[in-house]
Amino acid sequence: MKKYVNGELVDMSAGEVADFEASRAVDLPAMKDMLKARVDAAAESERLKYITPGAGQALTYAQKADQARAYLEAVSPVDEDYPLLSAEIGVTGATAAEVANVIRASFTAWQQIGSQIEATRLRAKKAIEGASDAESAIEAASNLTWLS
Repeated sequence: MKKYVNGELVDMSAGEVADFEASRAVDLPAMKDMLKARVDAAAESERLKYITPGAGQALTYAQKADQARAYLEAVSPVDEDYPLLSAEIGVTGATAAEVANVIRASFTAWQQIGSQIEATRLRAKKAIEGASDAESAIEAASNLTWLS
């Protein structure tokens, strides 16, 4: 390896080469943690193409799915027993049964989308963790295909 000294290109000593290489060394565990966090953030961005953000909204979606399932399984459902479904009558559907069917269909679609995003996220993080060098870790975190 060479360096410039007073305008001339000269050979570096073994110690200088070693110092230079050490200065370029990467903290691989820290890099992997950063790349995995990036993958998590990218997965969340992908999810937000299909759902509304927020922990409260996620809880509402889960409760609506539960109420829709229970309503559709009930022998003689009473609309008032399903407040989240009742809130959507006239908006999502004309009846609680219509609302429940729309929510069930949306939830089923989300399960397919969400599972593909989750599979991509987990595979990427596993590949990053298993990488033996920085280049392999970066490659594992790059060019992710979220949905097929």
